[in-house]
Amino acid sequence: MTDSSSTVAILRNQLRSLTALDGAAGFEQPVVAYLRDAFMPLSDSVEIDRMGNLYAVRRGRGEGPKLMLMAHSDEIGALVKSVEPEGFLRVDRLGGTMPLLMVGRQVKVNGKPGVIGVRSGHLQQAGSEARVPSINELYVDVGARSAEDVMSLGIRVGDPVTYHSPLLEFANSDLVSGKAIDNRLGCAVLLELFRELKDVTPAGDVVVVIAVQEEVGSRGARVAAHRVCPDYAIVVDTFMAGDTPDVSFYTQMPAGIGRGPVFLLASGNQILGQLIHPSMKRWMIRVAEQKGIVYQLATMVEISFTDSSVVHLSREGIPTGGLGLSRRYSHSPVEMADLNDASLALRFLRAFVEAMPNHTDFNFL
Repeated sequence: MTDSSSTVAILRNQLRSLTALDGAAGFEQPVVAYLRDAFMPLSDSVEIDRMGNLYAVRRGRGEGPKLMLMAHSDEIGALVKSVEPEGFLRVDRLGGTMPLLMVGRQVKVNGKPGVIGVRSGHLQQAGSEARVPSINELYVDVGARSAEDVMSLGIRVGDPVTYHSPLLEFANSDLVSGKAIDNRLGCAVLLELFRELKDVTPAGDVVVVIAVQEEVGSRGARVAAHRVCPDYAIVVDTFMAGDTPDVSFYTQMPAGIGRGPVFLLASGNQILGQLIHPSMKRWMIRVAEQKGIVYQLATMVEISFTDSSVVHLSREGIPTGGLGLSRRYSHSPVEMADLNDASLALRFLRAFVEAMPNHTDFNFL
């Protein structure tokens, strides 16, 4: 499956810049500042609220409903929990960080380089089963010899820890791999959408929200949905792929990279989840099929959630759809995605905006 090579190139460059920034949940300032400057010339207004959410608005002709498009800016990571006298750092999880995927990785601690320690290979017991460490067993080595050395580096308890894993581009393909593809790829898609709409006046207002703290319970999205009060919304996020040898495609996750964007029909659990609104499902499928855009239908019940889980519950209820960008190796420093999926998602979103005059029936029945 191929799409516009120029669009793919633009998305690749944008993703490279966005993933190079560190923005763990609660520490998204570098990402928000970058996107504020990027959205400014493409929007009628750009604001940042007290929570850190960014709002970029394209005002419409007043002939259609208000549409909110959302992607989150934060990435998984850890927090410095304590500093040992010898200069090693202990950490707490921040979001869906998995200890198994942290061992032996290069990291940044408040912007300073470090590594997550691992027992030397020569001291491992040969033939023994590898044991997954707990988060309390992990430590970060920043090259310090004492707690005083750590303080001199400007590192304190509560500082963020993020993976250091620059974007890797594969030869002869549009695949990329690295940290924070979840969900900087969604941010890149929405930024490019506004660039394509720069000289277009939509039927109704289109509000892009770059939400904070999704990885710790969609905290920014709760605030943003209440503030924007849209007529309907689409949440753009990455989506786990089931097309690797260690996942059963049909029984665990029937979605893969390079097969088009995912329309998320159900997610989360009984406490934090969402079922797509019938009107959103109808409109999304109609737009995709009219434009010949390949798409996937998927669910992730009891597996994960997106910001759509809280958006659709705001105020009197907001009809909400989920648009997923498949990626392998989720919540790891080597997440992998096919940029053609992102390019198709961009085409879909532009077509959806163009179809806004037809979106009049928000009734459940």
